[in-house]
Amino acid sequence: MKKSKLNFLIDGIMFLLMGLSTGIGLLIKYVLLSGEDSWIKYGQNVDISFWGLDRHEWGRIHLIVAIILIVFVFLHLIFHWKMIICLCKSLILGKTVRIILVLAFVVITIILVVFPFLIQTEVDDLNPGKEHFHVYSKTKSEEISSFVENDKKIENPVVATVEEKHKAEHHNIDLSIEVKGFMTIQEVSDKYKISCNKIKEELNIPKSTLNSSKLGHLRKQYNFKMSDLELVIAKFKKLMCYEKIYKNWNYYL
Repeated sequence: MKKSKLNFLIDGIMFLLMGLSTGIGLLIKYVLLSGEDSWIKYGQNVDISFWGLDRHEWGRIHLIVAIILIVFVFLHLIFHWKMIICLCKSLILGKTVRIILVLAFVVITIILVVFPFLIQTEVDDLNPGKEHFHVYSKTKSEEISSFVENDKKIENPVVATVEEKHKAEHHNIDLSIEVKGFMTIQEVSDKYKISCNKIKEELNIPKSTLNSSKLGHLRKQYNFKMSDLELVIAKFKKLMCYEKIYKNWNYYL
């Protein structure tokens, strides 16, 4: 194949990859909405997918497309290297200046690619100061009564807006619970201290299923929602809390 034809082919593929990358980005942003945005639009908790893939799985495809695009950009630069050198010499006078500018351009490009691995993220508590149970100068029986009473109030919240309904039902009042489709059963088990078999039992998933299976694939196969698993975790945490209270009560009796 002639060099000119190969250049044309590479440029054509690059153009298609850029279009695909843009399209997937728009798909993730405006169609495959995140949890809270989907509640605002549909008024209920729904799983949105396209061609059987959710927004997280399309995000992986977006990353793969971007990497392939970078490869073709390098090929484009290699095949047009002589032209790039000639343009640099004609536009930037002075060899030292050209070297400095090229090095600066390369360094900035590398930083833009690897900066996600260099930054320090900010982690904020989504539900600060909302512990279910506080120890005051009460008797143990009063503490349990107070805990149960508050729990009943929480289970029947008065919601005036879709956003409040989302926070109350989808996050089960505990905003620290969040399950994503790219997570595995084992990852959920480790994060929330609930056994893998308990997760499978509650979601009607066969116990023979591998713990390394991703929830995004399992939910399509066994027809459950991520919010169902969040509810299981919330109930499990609540049960553990009750057990802890009763143990402390029996200890002081």
